[in-house]
Amino acid sequence: MAARPLDPVSVTFVSSHAQMGGSELYLERLLEGLGPGWVRRVVCLQDGPFADRLRELGHPLSVIPAPARLGMALTAWRLRRALRADPPAVLHANGVKAALIGALAAVGTGIPVIWVKHDFSWDGRLARAIARGCREVVGVSAAVTQTFGDSPPCGVHVVPNGIPEPHVDRARARALVAELVGEPARAGVVGMIGRLHPAKGQLELVETAPRILALRPDTRFLILGDPDPYQPAYARTLHDRARELELRDSVVFAPGRPEAVTVIAGCDLIALPTVPDERGMGREGFGLVGVEALAVATPVAGYADGALPEVLGPCARLVAPGDRVALADAIVELLGDEPLRRRLAGCGDELVRKRYRLDDMVESMRARYREAAESRVRRRKASPRRRGLS
Repeated sequence: MAARPLDPVSVTFVSSHAQMGGSELYLERLLEGLGPGWVRRVVCLQDGPFADRLRELGHPLSVIPAPARLGMALTAWRLRRALRADPPAVLHANGVKAALIGALAAVGTGIPVIWVKHDFSWDGRLARAIARGCREVVGVSAAVTQTFGDSPPCGVHVVPNGIPEPHVDRARARALVAELVGEPARAGVVGMIGRLHPAKGQLELVETAPRILALRPDTRFLILGDPDPYQPAYARTLHDRARELELRDSVVFAPGRPEAVTVIAGCDLIALPTVPDERGMGREGFGLVGVEALAVATPVAGYADGALPEVLGPCARLVAPGDRVALADAIVELLGDEPLRRRLAGCGDELVRKRYRLDDMVESMRARYREAAESRVRRRKASPRRRGLS
C-alpha cells in the first residue's frame, strides 16, 4: 500500500524586497512548486514589481513597508500583529532584512523562523545576531553560511537553488541575440544578464573589451538589464566608459526582458565578473545566471569568488577575482575553442541535472518546514505550563 502523502505545513513568507532579482525569482518558483496548503501568506517589505507579480499569480499578499533602519521596529510590530491574527506554523524569511524583522516579530509567538540566506550581505557580527533569533538558516550555497563558523548560533542547512528544465529553441535564441546586437557576430557574442549595478561587474566586462577585440575584432558584447533603482548613475557610467573606449559599435546595452534564458542560450558565452562592495554584496551567493547558462549549454567565464567555484565547479572557466587580463584571455580562449565549449556544455548539463533540479529544491524546503513545525509541537508538549507544573 502506498504511503499517505504528508499534510502540508502552513508557511508565511516574508520577502525583503519587491524588485525582480534572483531572490525574488527563487521565491516565485518556490511558491509555485509548493502548491496548495503550504502558502499561508506572502508579506513584502516594500511594494514594487515583485509584489505586482505575486498579485497577478493570485498569492495572498500583504505589503508592510520597511522604509529605513529606524522604521524596522515599527515594521516588526506590524508584522507581529499580522502573525498573531493569522498564525502560520513556520515563517520563511527571504533575505537578511526579512530575517531581522521576522525574528523580532516572532519573539514570544513560538513561530519558528527559517532564514533563507541568498548572499553575503551584512555578514559577521550582525548576521550571527540575526541567526540567534531564527530556528535555522538555510543557505543557497555553503559559501553564504561560512560566516557562522564551526559553532553556528542556530541550525544551518544548505539547499541549493533549483531551476525548471529549460526548453529553448536554439535557432530562435540565436536570431533574437542577432537582432539585439544588430547583426550576427562572426566572432561570437559575450552576454551579461542582470540589473545594472556596480556589484554585478558590467564595468569589468567593458574594461576587458579592448583586449578581447584586439584578438577577436568581430566580437560583440550584449549587456542586458535595467538600471538599478538605487544606483541610477551606474548606467550612465557604463555608457560613458564604452564611449571613451570607442566601443559603441561593439557593446550593446538592452533593457531587461522576461525571456532572459532565451537570450542566454543565444549567446556564445556568459560573463560573471561580479565584484564586492562594502556590504559584501557582489560576491555571488549562488550565481543563478551561471547555472541557467550551464543548463542551456552556454559556457561561463567569470571571477572565482563567492559561491561560483562551489556552484559551477569545473564546468566554467573561472579566474582570480579582479584579474581583468585573465578574464579577457579566458573569454578569448572559450570563443576560439569549440571542443572546449562542448566539454563544458556536457559538464554543465550533468551538473544541473544532478544538483539543481527545481523539484529537489522544493522537496528539500518542504522537509525544512516540516522539521521546524514538528519541533514547535515537541516544545509545546514539553512545556511545564502545559503539563500543569507551573
